[in-house]
Amino acid sequence: MNQQTSYSSSMSSGRNTHGATFRLCAAAVAMAFAGAANAAEDLKVGTVLSFSQVMGIYGNAIMDGFRLAVEEAGGQVAGRKIVVVGDDDKNDPKVALQLVRRLIKDDKVDFLVGPVGSHIVQAIREDAHRSKTFLLVANAGNDEVTRELCSPYIVRTSFSNWQWNYPLGEYAGSTVGKRAAVVASNFVAGKQMAAAFKAGFEAKGGKVVEEVWPAMGTADFSNVFTGLRGKENELDIVWSFIPGSGTVNYVNQYAQAKLKPVSMGPQSNADDFFFKAMQDNALGVVGSGHYVVSMDTPRNKSFVAAFEKRYNRLPGAVDLQGYDSANLIIEATKKLNGNLSDKKAVRQAMLDADINSPRGYFKIDPKTGNVIQNIYITKVVKRGSGYGHDILKTYEKIQDTDTTCKLAW
Repeated sequence: MNQQTSYSSSMSSGRNTHGATFRLCAAAVAMAFAGAANAAEDLKVGTVLSFSQVMGIYGNAIMDGFRLAVEEAGGQVAGRKIVVVGDDDKNDPKVALQLVRRLIKDDKVDFLVGPVGSHIVQAIREDAHRSKTFLLVANAGNDEVTRELCSPYIVRTSFSNWQWNYPLGEYAGSTVGKRAAVVASNFVAGKQMAAAFKAGFEAKGGKVVEEVWPAMGTADFSNVFTGLRGKENELDIVWSFIPGSGTVNYVNQYAQAKLKPVSMGPQSNADDFFFKAMQDNALGVVGSGHYVVSMDTPRNKSFVAAFEKRYNRLPGAVDLQGYDSANLIIEATKKLNGNLSDKKAVRQAMLDADINSPRGYFKIDPKTGNVIQNIYITKVVKRGSGYGHDILKTYEKIQDTDTTCKLAW
């Protein structure tokens, strides 16, 4: 049975804990929702997220952000109670595909949200498209789903692998050095991110002289660093992408190896989630991302305050992605007065929505379904008794320049 959450303005303030599987049974959490929401059909959202395994921290974070946005909306929109149904996809494409089929066929969800992994979104793309069920990609950066595998039923609220890394490559080649090694987990996202960094780096005269591809789930990187130490005098930069639970081990071991090249990669390499485990080992790591918790804007300050009050911790980019995904659904549904029967109108409503994201500029590209947003180049610094990201450079309104997307209803 799928897990189900029924939201209302009187919902419990219990907090989700990272690393804990999302376990809410429909019978235990269903609540009466007074007023107009009872008169209309529920708005059903199906989540396809990893709540365990190597990517579990990200799935739980997406749900934290999503839950906050729904609670801020009072648990309903346009008279329709918001009901969330989902389960742990276990970072397994086969499990995710079975889950998606249940959510579409049995639960008849209006929207799908997720997944975390690029290999997962690749597996579920066809079922979302064929069933004409809107999929809001809340994390997976797989370039293909907004390029050659694009669909009018897919929009991305997070980032594409190219979008994070091509600007970082340009920045590195322009300001840091001309010689780099890449170290990335050997799966879809690792390959795409490394290729994007390399393209941006080479565009500014840089050259990648070494590539290393550790398996997903690697915990001991001593062999990687021994090899890099032998080439240390040939390198200015080591770009890396080691997601999930391996991130902390990689950053800590890099610092302990005392390698001289600048460590850089997606901002998730040294994310707010992991500062307590990395501490000073994260200092100086250069990253690229679409959100920095310390951004000094009224909208971000109000988001951070609300999030910290709700969860007793600061939000990260992945929390924000869940938050913005929920708000995009809410605003689109509101624009259509709750009537989602016209699929083209639903897509247009998402394109037209102004969700006032804490990240800054946020729009869905009508040509691809990918998000258009600012990309921030950051550096980890000491901040008071903790750590934070200084913004070194902002690349504004980054839009994927690829032209292989051909939207077909």
